[in-house]
Amino acid sequence: MLKADGVPFEVLDADQCVAAEPGLASAKAKIAGGLRLPGDETGDCFKFTQSLADMARAAGVTFRHGISIDRLEAEGGRIVAVHTSAGRVVADSFVLALGSYSPMLAAPLGIKLPVYPVKGYSITVPVVDADRAPVSTVMDETHKIAITRLGDRIRVGGMAEIAGFDMSLSPKRQATLTHSVEDLFGGAGDQSKAQFWCGLRPMTPDGTPIVGRSPIQNLFLNTGHGTLGWTMAAGSGRVLADIVSGQRTEIAAADLGYARYLRDGRKGQRQGSGAALPA
Repeated sequence: MLKADGVPFEVLDADQCVAAEPGLASAKAKIAGGLRLPGDETGDCFKFTQSLADMARAAGVTFRHGISIDRLEAEGGRIVAVHTSAGRVVADSFVLALGSYSPMLAAPLGIKLPVYPVKGYSITVPVVDADRAPVSTVMDETHKIAITRLGDRIRVGGMAEIAGFDMSLSPKRQATLTHSVEDLFGGAGDQSKAQFWCGLRPMTPDGTPIVGRSPIQNLFLNTGHGTLGWTMAAGSGRVLADIVSGQRTEIAAADLGYARYLRDGRKGQRQGSGAALPA
């Protein structure tokens, strides 16, 4: 599959894995091999979003933090306002981008979004031995866990738990994450100072996000990105910006739209504004 799509890759034996990630030296005997993707990159999504917010403010965007969204007000086949804890907000167009919570706001409008919460966990530990720590990101294919270096910290994340909107922290899940990082990079981080976290990934049945128009003329959707929210964020934003502004999208966007889930056979249409639903 990688060859077919022209994605550069390297198949490594255990020694080559250690050469790429010296911190794996003590675990070399446990490694069957590795797949290295030299074009992949690792970043800090917190720093990215904070910097992006600063740029957006400079461009005139207003952020309203600490305000809850109660409902969308529809009239004449359009959304006319959002009702929030700080009052009614009127606009020309609206984008629904609430991750796993998107279906709750869409349901009263007769829109059934197939977006479901799939719970994931992570631990973040301070690095105490840089020589044993990962250089970049390693996927532990045995446990399906990602181990990544974030400056002077190690982030370990994974799991896919179907638990609704339960946000409780399971000690068993933390133990699995701890075992994975200690098995491969033993002694690299201080587990006594681990910060344990969980979050909800907004998954769709086919694994593809829902980006584009909704059945309501001026309501647009940008949700259901699953585990790849940050990975696809900039691309999704660009596609949706073109659709909202009536521009032709640079990629075929019809298959990203809500129309693919409609049971009556209506299909998304590639028009000047990208993925659209028939009126």
